[in-house]
Amino acid sequence: MPVEKLIGARAVNTLWLSLLTLTLTYLIAIPLGIYSGRYNDSGFDKGVIIYNFISYAIPTFIFALILLAIFGYKFGWFPTTGSVEVGIQKGTFAYVLSRLHHMILPAITAAILRTTGTIQYLRNEVIDAKTQDYVKTARSKGVPINKVYSHHIFRNSLLPIAAFFGFTITGLLGGSIFIETIFSYSGMGELFISSITSRDYSVMNALVLLFGVLTLLGSLLSDIIMTIVDPRIRIE
Repeated sequence: MPVEKLIGARAVNTLWLSLLTLTLTYLIAIPLGIYSGRYNDSGFDKGVIIYNFISYAIPTFIFALILLAIFGYKFGWFPTTGSVEVGIQKGTFAYVLSRLHHMILPAITAAILRTTGTIQYLRNEVIDAKTQDYVKTARSKGVPINKVYSHHIFRNSLLPIAAFFGFTITGLLGGSIFIETIFSYSGMGELFISSITSRDYSVMNALVLLFGVLTLLGSLLSDIIMTIVDPRIRIE
């Protein structure tokens, strides 16, 4: 099979897994980061900090193996290999459900491990924004605290997330090598490992080149996003 067709088939699987992982990451990280920053030094904030330490410290392959052993083998709630059930006709609703079922556990695993940076960035930005003059001015004018957070603090705190969005999405498209390999998910990360073990240098070189291009595109995408969300920045 030509290299481009082999990578193309795996890239589709990685794309869907990346989109689900990114969605779960932001659904978990944004609320935790915002509330942790708003109520810093509270019991909730301390719990989030402990969660951050644990998720940052635990190795990816260890965490993935634990979830696979518990939810895949012990309870049998999720498939342990593959990206779709064998024998299901492509394009049917059952096919979509099967793909989603195979993606849930790898996506949850990757999302939990990727929330650490986003939570910490948001927490720090919210804490810093609370001390800014424009917040103090709004409060002195009698603006309700919830409106101050929703219209001023939260919007400014999301700027770092927008700045790193391009790197995040292209990093996911590059393939979570450990996640895809441990869950035997047929994506580009798993293909990269298999090409190394089988000494398939054509596939290996193509993937390294692709990952490099994705990194450059991520940098460009981040710059473009920043010009959209931050009026102080312009591309000339």
